[in-house]
Amino acid sequence: MKVALEYLKDRYSEEQSRFDHFENKCSKFLTAVSIVIATLTAVAGMKNGALFIISTPLSHLIITAYISSAFCITCSWGHALLALRIGDCPTIPQGRQTTEYLIEVDSEAQTKHIYNCYIDTLEKLTKAINKKSRDLELAYNELVYSAWCIGLVAIMATYQELSK
Repeated sequence: MKVALEYLKDRYSEEQSRFDHFENKCSKFLTAVSIVIATLTAVAGMKNGALFIISTPLSHLIITAYISSAFCITCSWGHALLALRIGDCPTIPQGRQTTEYLIEVDSEAQTKHIYNCYIDTLEKLTKAINKKSRDLELAYNELVYSAWCIGLVAIMATYQELSK
């Protein structure tokens, strides 16, 4: 049982580190997405909003691609916020009740209780990390879609300017 407890302690430390890693990644990603949103806004305002003057079929495509890009980046920002959402970081039970219980019972019951605490907490922590991971992956994918759309806008806008 001692080996199992040592293993669980190590796993708990690893999962706590993984949780912190995801929190840091989410905050950096959110900062990057916020910068991209500001850049998209600046691009829209260039040349007095010339991007939004609809006069040709190509300009319709440009505005559609721009709106798609803005939608994707907004969704990415939202999923990054969800991933960063402050929630409970599961921890090992602590407090007076747990301590008093451990004092009152024999060593076998203590070991069993500590074992169960680690198992339960690891399950909750892994679940929380997986949710953050899923939201962060969605945010990243949406950022990629937005990049493709803004790339199309750049190509079509360049073509439109050169063909005048």
